[in-house]
Amino acid sequence: MNKFLLILIVFLISCKEEKSFADDIVLNFPKDEKLTFQKFNDGIGESGSGIIYIGKDTAKIDVKYNKSMIAPPEPNPNYIINADELQREKELLKYFHPTFDRIKFSETPIDFDSFSNRNVKIEIKIQDTIPKYAYNYETGGIKKYKAFPVFIKNISGRKLCLSEFKNFPLAVLNDKNKWQTIWNDNAFICGDSRWQYRY
Repeated sequence: MNKFLLILIVFLISCKEEKSFADDIVLNFPKDEKLTFQKFNDGIGESGSGIIYIGKDTAKIDVKYNKSMIAPPEPNPNYIINADELQREKELLKYFHPTFDRIKFSETPIDFDSFSNRNVKIEIKIQDTIPKYAYNYETGGIKKYKAFPVFIKNISGRKLCLSEFKNFPLAVLNDKNKWQTIWNDNAFICGDSRWQYRY
């Protein structure tokens, strides 16, 4: 009996989950929001990236997305923003960062880096539910979907050159043992001939 207990204790200790780099990252968002599952074609006519944060300070991160991965052009100097537009932009700041100015453009196609266990660590927390915000152009409102966080850490020791796509595509292994992309995105469905020039 003593031998059995000793083996069981050793086995339980050896199976203890290893702490990941993402365990100490706190994602801050309202916990009382009503979230829905995104239906298959819900993402068409909506904007909002799948990226919350890029950086090194990971103590506490607000769950806010980028409305677009490309910064908007400068407005016409004669354009006067009205009170309704100003109020809407103020409302959007609850869910989206003001601008994203990290996308670069190239005259020639880019050779992008691929993710591998040599250059990134990926931690997926499928048990956690966070909001995924999207701006709907048709209604002018915010959609709030259920999502789970994916943490990607660059361990390569250099900058990685990645595609501009606003979301990394999600794929599943279907019942025919083939990888199938499941992704609601205008650029992916309609195509974008310039994607290999933005990084």
